Parts: sequence; C-alpha cells; structure tokens
Amino acid sequence: MLHLRIRNATIPITRFNYLAFMEKKTMLNIKEQPTCKELIHDKFNQVEQTYQEANNFFNEYDNATEGEQIALEVIDKHKGNYFHEYEDFFDYVNNNALSWDWVDAEDEKNPGYYRLQLSWGGPSDEFRIYTIGDTLDIDCINYHYMDWFDGASIPVSEDTLSFDVCQMILDLEV
Repeated sequence: MLHLRIRNATIPITRFNYLAFMEKKTMLNIKEQPTCKELIHDKFNQVEQTYQEANNFFNEYDNATEGEQIALEVIDKHKGNYFHEYEDFFDYVNNNALSWDWVDAEDEKNPGYYRLQLSWGGPSDEFRIYTIGDTLDIDCINYHYMDWFDGASIPVSEDTLSFDVCQMILDLEV
C-alpha cells in the first residue's frame, strides 16, 4: 500500500481517497488560476508602464548633457531596465516585440488586422490594429491577452502610449 506524507502525518492511499485528493487538488488549482479577463487590465497596464518608463528615459537622455547621460545609464542599469542599450524608443520597441505582421480576415465578420505580437506561448499578448478599409488609418486597436484555452481583449485608448507605439509601427507600412 502507498502512503502519502503530509506535514508529519502519513496517510495510507487507497484508490478512493487518492481520487478524492486529486479531484480536490484539481478543483483548487482551477480556482487559484485567474482568468485572462481578470488579468488583462493589469497586463495592459504593465505594458503601458514599461513603454512609459522607456519613453521617459529616452526623452530625458536626449535632453541631458554627456555627464548626465552617463549618470542616467548607470541608474538605468542599476534599476535593471537596460533602456540605455537601445538607440532610441523606436529601437527599444522594435527589439522587444516578437513580430509585426498582417493577419488575413477569417470571414466577413472578422476583418484582417495588423498584429504587434509582444509575447508568445502561454500566456501571450498582442496588439491588433484594425484599419479603415484598404487605408492605413486606424479604426481601432485592441490589446489581447491569451493563455491556454482562455483569452480576453480590451480596446486601447487613443491617449495611451501603446496606441502611439502601434501608430509608429503602422506608419512604416507606407
């Protein structure tokens, strides 16, 4: 007979209590895992905050003296950001996104879109940029956060840096 040791107690494992234990453990794990819908606003805010920090660094760096630039690089490295390793904000965004591509329309209800993919696998996140007709004028941008068999999206406001990032990348399509 097998025994399960939990904190100084040894419990004999029968088929019944093993199945009950695994079922309870599985139920607990499912309840402990937040859904993409519950996580998406925090994940978007993290992306937005990182873009904001990078943009602030490059704005401050561009307006600094040589001595101040050296100090900014040291502080940046100490914080663990490493923005100073990039030429500018565009270079940072370009090197930290996984891909930029066009995704064809699935059907008439789901139009094609440009995708700025930030991460891949489980979980993954991306911006989907929908344009007006065949133009490069933005109709709307959605941020998508996806994990295995789960996903959520939220609209990206025009007053966010993430919107500006998507516009900046889209402008290269000309």
